[in-house]
Amino acid sequence: MSSSRNSNRLAKKIRNQTSLTLSTASRLARQTNVYLGSSIADAADPHQRRLEAHVAHVLASSFQDRQLNGALLGVREAGSDSQSLELTLESDMADEILRELLPRFDHFYGGIRGVPGLRIRGNREHVVLHDALSPAQLTVTPADHRRMRLPSAREGEVLLWKRVPGGLSHDERQEAEEWVDSKGSANLRVRDLLMSRILRCPRLVNRTAEPHGFANCYTHHSGDLVIEWCCGDTVETLCANLLAHGIADGLPQGNAIQLLSRHSAHLGDRTVILNRHSSCQYSNEAQEVVEYIKKGYDS
Repeated sequence: MSSSRNSNRLAKKIRNQTSLTLSTASRLARQTNVYLGSSIADAADPHQRRLEAHVAHVLASSFQDRQLNGALLGVREAGSDSQSLELTLESDMADEILRELLPRFDHFYGGIRGVPGLRIRGNREHVVLHDALSPAQLTVTPADHRRMRLPSAREGEVLLWKRVPGGLSHDERQEAEEWVDSKGSANLRVRDLLMSRILRCPRLVNRTAEPHGFANCYTHHSGDLVIEWCCGDTVETLCANLLAHGIADGLPQGNAIQLLSRHSAHLGDRTVILNRHSSCQYSNEAQEVVEYIKKGYDS
C-alpha cells in the first residue's frame, strides 16, 4: 500500500477517534511513518491496568529528568499481552527502579513512597512485583540480565514490603484508597488505561528522551503524568505516532486529544500532558548533564 494511502487511512482513524478535524488529522498523519501500527495490547483485568498505571505514575514522579540512555521511565522494552507485562529496564537504573517502586514509609517525607501493596517474589534474576490484594503483577528484568540488588532501608525509612509481606499496612491501605479516589481524576478508567498504555509503549515515548538521553517527567496529582522535552519529535509527531498505535482507542471522543499549540497537547482530558520547548534547553551542556546523572547512580 502506498505511503499516501496509509497516511489517508491514519488520518481517518484519528478523525474518527477524536474531535479533531480531518485537515488537522491529516496534518498529524503526514508526520509519522508508523501508519496504523499494531495497537498497544491492553490488560484485560482492571486491577492489572490500575497497577500498571500506578507504576508509571510513581516512575514519572521519582525519576523526573534523571534517565539514562533515553529510557524515559527507566524502561527499554515492554512485552505485554492481555494478562501480563514484562518490563526490560535500563540496566544502570534497574536497582533504583526497584527501590522506588517497592513501598516504604519515609519519616522525613511524612508518608508512603512507592506503590502501596506492591510485593516481591522470585529471585533477583527474575523479579516479579505483585499486588498483595489482587492477581495483578509485572516482571522486571535489567537489559543486561544481571542480578538485581534488593533495596535496604535508608535513614528514616521503614520497608513496608518487607515488614508486612502478606498484606497491607494501615498507611498503605489509606494510600491505596486515595489512588482509587476520583478527586485526582475525572475518569479513573481513562487514567488507568492511558497511563498503563504509556508504560506499555516505551519505544514510542522514549523518543522524547533520545536526543539528549533524558527528558523530564513529573506529576501534579494522582490524575496526570507530564512529559516534557526540547529536541527531536514535535508534539504533533509524538501524538501521531501514539494515535497510530491506538493510544486513544476506547477513550471518550471529545477528550481523547486536545492540541493546545504547536508545543503542547493533552491526552484523555489532561491525563497525559505533552510539552515540548520551542528551543533546546541544553545545547553543548547536554553531555555534562548526562555525566552528572550517571554519577548519581554510581554513588
